[in-house]
Amino acid sequence: MKRSIRRTTLIGLAAVIAAAMATWTVFAQTSDDPLARGFQTPPDSAKPRVWWHWMSGNITKEGIKADLEWMKRAGIAGFQNFDAGLDTPQIVKKRLIYMTPEWKDAFKYTVTLADQLGLEMAIAGSPGWSESGGPWVTPAEAMKKYVWSETRVEGGRPFSGMLPMPPSTTGPYQNMGTGREKEPVFYADSAVIAYRIPGSERALAELGVKVTSSGGSFDLNALTDGDVAKGELLPAAPVGEKAWIQLEFTRPQIIRGLTLMTVRADRRGNFGDPELESSDDGRDFRSVLKLPPDAATFAFAPVSAKFFRVSVPTMAPRPETPQGSQAAPDAPPGIRIAELVLHTVSPVNRFQDKASFDAAADIYAMATPSVPDGDVVRKADVVDLTSLMKRDGRLDWAPPAGRWTVLRFGYSLTGARNSPASPEATGLEVDKLDRAHVMSYFDNYLDQYKNTTGGLMGKHGLQYVITDSWEAGVANWTDRMFAEFAKRRGYDMHPWLPVLAGRIVDSAETSDRFLWDFRKTLADLVAENHYDQLTDILHARGMGRYTESHEGGRAFIGDGMEVKRRADIPMSATWLERPGKASPHYDADVQESASVAHIYGQNLVAAESLTVYRNAWAYSPETLKSTADRMMANGLNRFIIHTSVHQPVDDKIPGLGLGPFGQWFTRH
Repeated sequence: MKRSIRRTTLIGLAAVIAAAMATWTVFAQTSDDPLARGFQTPPDSAKPRVWWHWMSGNITKEGIKADLEWMKRAGIAGFQNFDAGLDTPQIVKKRLIYMTPEWKDAFKYTVTLADQLGLEMAIAGSPGWSESGGPWVTPAEAMKKYVWSETRVEGGRPFSGMLPMPPSTTGPYQNMGTGREKEPVFYADSAVIAYRIPGSERALAELGVKVTSSGGSFDLNALTDGDVAKGELLPAAPVGEKAWIQLEFTRPQIIRGLTLMTVRADRRGNFGDPELESSDDGRDFRSVLKLPPDAATFAFAPVSAKFFRVSVPTMAPRPETPQGSQAAPDAPPGIRIAELVLHTVSPVNRFQDKASFDAAADIYAMATPSVPDGDVVRKADVVDLTSLMKRDGRLDWAPPAGRWTVLRFGYSLTGARNSPASPEATGLEVDKLDRAHVMSYFDNYLDQYKNTTGGLMGKHGLQYVITDSWEAGVANWTDRMFAEFAKRRGYDMHPWLPVLAGRIVDSAETSDRFLWDFRKTLADLVAENHYDQLTDILHARGMGRYTESHEGGRAFIGDGMEVKRRADIPMSATWLERPGKASPHYDADVQESASVAHIYGQNLVAAESLTVYRNAWAYSPETLKSTADRMMANGLNRFIIHTSVHQPVDDKIPGLGLGPFGQWFTRH
């Protein structure tokens, strides 16, 4: 009986569906329904666009004409042009180098033809695809980080001496370099402050520490001198064992923090995460703290012991991972240790992360533990000495009684460059926190295209600029940082500057709050001075803005919704992990753009779509559809297919690609 009822129900349901389909077919054929018409003949606003990469100067007018006419024929409504370079082999008789007369002629031909065909056209925010930089950016206009030096001073008597100049090294942190040769150098002073050292703070040199290790030769002075660019090699232990560096005190000592810095560019082998261990007798060790691979400064509950060691386990190599690093091929396996400091008073936990030397996620899990009042720097004991330091770095000061640390702060370059562009089009990334530098950059950049196109920009010709997902790294300083901070946060940074060097001022909670304010200021500046201002600059020229932000993780210090809020078309990214399988961690990126569109009144949600890594020419609509469906469910309504590389010739089949990245969606 149940089977009969079920069969009858299914037959009835099928009949209903068949009737509905028949009704819809008649309706669609006979009605003037705009939805039905839209499916039959989609408007340009509903059609996909493509990314169109010009690779390493492999450009021809014949290929441009064939590419654009194919796009029009295939139902593609536009393209976003990138002048890129990924070591692509030369397959044309003569490379067309960015902004040379021959390149400009080809670009003007492109704009004119695109306008004739009715194709929407955009360019990236820089040569390459990230982010906003080029050869015309001067060092003074480039992305910056803060740096500092420290000098110990005994109070109660006049001090007259030279304050060491903070590192002018171009690179991510202090005197850590980029690894590239012939980097431009820039340095400027910003402030000098002094603070009274807490009574319980002691340097390791004062405590008679003995240093031993499982291998290599380590000196306490070298481990605590603040030089993070060089260090001694800690040779790797046999697989399954630990290499270690040990600090032995003359008697048990209470330790509340650790700074560990390794030289990442000189690491060879396969290692597990470092670990801080303690022991009373030097034989039996207990774990104090598991450390992430990129160790920095950590605070933890006080631990009393006579022996402390940092150990690094050696792991068996994974089959798919080559034994390798950036070290020389004949370098012995091991890790080069630049700094290893134990702190007798608590530092700010993970202050390098919180001060935006990287784009760390989960900052709220890094709260600094509460510390005794006697272990903190009192805000009342922080003195601004900026006006007392002469231009050559000499300080004349009469410090009150006590022990003092003088911090000289300045700023130098991060070294970020636009990429991946041809060598001729590569330069420094502009300081995105400074309004004047950003305006100067984009005025220069867009004027280059105005000259190239003969002014065919705006409603016709070149219509948009796309800022791709951020790949410029982080920056945590700019020329007007003190004024910008005071304007937005309502108080002076100077009494809190010791926090930027890892010291707790007044309390752990207030120090972490200051660092939140610091990051929020950086986020505000990048949203207002880079992204919002770019919209104003483009609108003044009759153009619009597409904007991606973080993509699949945290890429910079800022809120992805805020940087897209004034984009004409908020944009995201969608990748595949393998054929037929979507990458769920990109869901949030598309949902972010959809949220922006709803909140700020845009009606289009775009995405760099269906990006893959490797497996060239291996994809089909069948393998891509599940990801496309997923992204539409997340709010996407404009696909920008990644990628349709320019094909300059017809005798190299299936043609050029974007290195290992696809889709390989071209006229070939």
